[in-house]
Amino acid sequence: MQTLQDLSATFRVYGVCEPCQRVKAVDLAALLEKEGKDYPVDRLRMRLWCSQCRQRSQAMRIVYVGPEGRTATFRYAR
Repeated sequence: MQTLQDLSATFRVYGVCEPCQRVKAVDLAALLEKEGKDYPVDRLRMRLWCSQCRQRSQAMRIVYVGPEGRTATFRYAR
């Protein structure tokens, strides 16, 4: 099971509201401080809600950004 600590160094997490298509970055540092390093990522999915339309959504995007201090590139290809 992945934890917040597993993701914090090289990934960014985004909550996605499917009804209104809003995408918002999740503040992993704040969650680590509040919930601890062993907090499971699966439980985070259940807490997501949109502050714009007030609906709950379990859609989440986890994006690899590379180690801190290094530039990561992303290229989307179909």
